[in-house]
Amino acid sequence: MESKLRPKVVLWWGIGLALAGVLLTLLLPQLSYSLMPDPSSATGVDQGFLVLLSLVIRIVGDLLTPLGVALIGASVVMAYVGRLLAAREPETETALDEQ
Repeated sequence: MESKLRPKVVLWWGIGLALAGVLLTLLLPQLSYSLMPDPSSATGVDQGFLVLLSLVIRIVGDLLTPLGVALIGASVVMAYVGRLLAAREPETETALDEQ
């Protein structure tokens, strides 16, 4: 049975997750703080909510980036093993034909 996972698909998912993690970590906290009118005014948004939002963004960003990098590495290994097996397959067929 052949796997449905292809190295190119895994590579693009890895690149996407790594970039999403970096952009989430870098841009979303500044964007959320800039959307708040004035932190000292009585807007109904307290500091606890902003701390919770920052914590969730940091955790998700810290998980996405290494996962993306791991998928990039996995795609490189998948491509290498696929080429290695494809190169070895004709040798196996010729050895079976000779016997």
